[in-house]
Amino acid sequence: MPAEFTAQKKKVKLADFQLAKELWPYIKPYLWMLIVSTALVFLITFFELLMPIFTQKAFDGFIIPIGPDQGIEMFGFAIADFKSLCILFGIFIVISFVIDFMQTLFMEYTGQKIILGLRCALFSHMTHLPVSYFDKNTSGRLVSRVAGDIENMNEMFTSILIFIFKDLLMMAGIFVILFTINPQLTFYLSILIPVIMISILFFSNILRDAFRTIRQKIAEINHSFSEAITGIKIIQTTSGKNSFMKRFQTLNFDHYTATLFQIRIFSIFMPFIGFLGVLSIAVIIWQGSFHVLDKSLTLGELVVFLTYMKLFFRPLRELAEKFNLLQSALASAERIVSILNTDKAKQRTSSSHNQIDSITRVEFDKINFSYEKENQVLKNISFSLEQGRSIGIVGQTGSGKSSIINLITGFYTQDNGNIMINNLNHNSIDIKDIRDKTALVMQDSLLFSGSIKENIRPSNGPTNEPATRSGHPSDEKRLKKALMDANCDFLFHKFDGLETMIKEGGRPLSSGEKQLVCIARAFAFNPDLIVFDEATSYMDSQSEQKVHDAMKKLMNGRLSIIIAHRLSTVRECDSIILLKKGAIREQGSHNELVALKGQYYHLLKKEKI
Repeated sequence: MPAEFTAQKKKVKLADFQLAKELWPYIKPYLWMLIVSTALVFLITFFELLMPIFTQKAFDGFIIPIGPDQGIEMFGFAIADFKSLCILFGIFIVISFVIDFMQTLFMEYTGQKIILGLRCALFSHMTHLPVSYFDKNTSGRLVSRVAGDIENMNEMFTSILIFIFKDLLMMAGIFVILFTINPQLTFYLSILIPVIMISILFFSNILRDAFRTIRQKIAEINHSFSEAITGIKIIQTTSGKNSFMKRFQTLNFDHYTATLFQIRIFSIFMPFIGFLGVLSIAVIIWQGSFHVLDKSLTLGELVVFLTYMKLFFRPLRELAEKFNLLQSALASAERIVSILNTDKAKQRTSSSHNQIDSITRVEFDKINFSYEKENQVLKNISFSLEQGRSIGIVGQTGSGKSSIINLITGFYTQDNGNIMINNLNHNSIDIKDIRDKTALVMQDSLLFSGSIKENIRPSNGPTNEPATRSGHPSDEKRLKKALMDANCDFLFHKFDGLETMIKEGGRPLSSGEKQLVCIARAFAFNPDLIVFDEATSYMDSQSEQKVHDAMKKLMNGRLSIIIAHRLSTVRECDSIILLKKGAIREQGSHNELVALKGQYYHLLKKEKI
């Protein structure tokens, strides 16, 4: 089982009031709507509580009158006949319907607005989390947070909370009415209430644990399914299909088992509540019949008492069902709050750090770095890079090449040593300022679904594009120039230029074409520092030559760092660093390293062979 899921088993239970406190900022803007909805709930409850009184008045006034048939008085109105009572009853039903409609509309709208804000806040928060967080949490698990858990909370805001309040209000109102009808019969009911409440609290704790486990298992299934989709070609062309299927079946069965446990608990809970309801009604009928016989209670009062009793247990059953859903929603809320409480990457802002107009120099001074304390990745790394110059970093896989880039861009922080930008300490500069002036062209040519224009256009805000006499060049013209500088003329010959639509995985472009578009994105961004991380891997010689030509144009006048596995990629760099096990073994120009006849020289001979 992945480590992140093992860690998930360490269940941290947040108190419900603490959850409410964490979610309050997302609820507060719509507080007035919740107040209106709550007021409407009071009205709905009031009308529902009055409905059984019509039954009593019908029995005692017209069906089996307890006195002379002279009509009845109700809500200040004199009702002379049964027809008038029915008309008044119909009016009450219509008013109740209208209020119920308005309350549902208000509550649904409020819930959707809260979920909208919460989902956006969660996504925004996740984009600011440190890269190390994503190293420990898989995409499937995080997707289940943004999609599944948020949606699971939707019903809590749109119906569960308000209806739990309504049910509690209804039960309290009914209890008061029952007490006014006959205190002695109400006493028998009150004996069962503590038993009912203790049962609800007992089962709710068990159900919360059950739903927490279910949500965890769903996250594991999402992770496994995401991996299967990503590696579908490998699964279909290797013998790994059966083992992957067995793994998925195991995860699915674990989810099935967890769900069955929740169903068993709920199947005990609901019949138990139903049993208490039937038992209480039986007691009331038994005791109430004696009161009717000795004339201390009319038949109409007994009928209305039993009607209110049924009304009392209806919200109780609904409350039990809503509690089931509430525990599921609260389990999801715990998971969401746990992400929102995860510290963001410590962003160095301009208010407390230096700003730079451009990057003209980068220096590493005796840098040591480790992702985990026991495993040092970089050891005593020192080099410098000036504007217009390039440096190549080569070495075997795992030698620490990409870690250097992670430190420059602030994704991680060095253990000791200093990184200097323009003779200023890297830690004293607004990290956004550094990232805004740095472009990465990675080994994995990542293009997002959408048009080429959307993929290469810089985000809103100022670019580093120099102004001309007439101002900034038009967006369309600038982006077309970026494509042409990056040798992306094929987009205009084979496709629809800037309007070419990119699908998942960069389709319909080839690996080389995708990399050229990524270089065009860097051109459009117009950075001071450009980093190529294995940018020419996995492509044919013709595509590689086009990428090399585009890289040369992009590197002109800029600080350039080229990370490569193949030495041919860095031979024209002004300086080359050979890393081995996180330390610099050799450093110099291509000719100097060849003349040295050390490790670089021997690797170069092997590559030519």
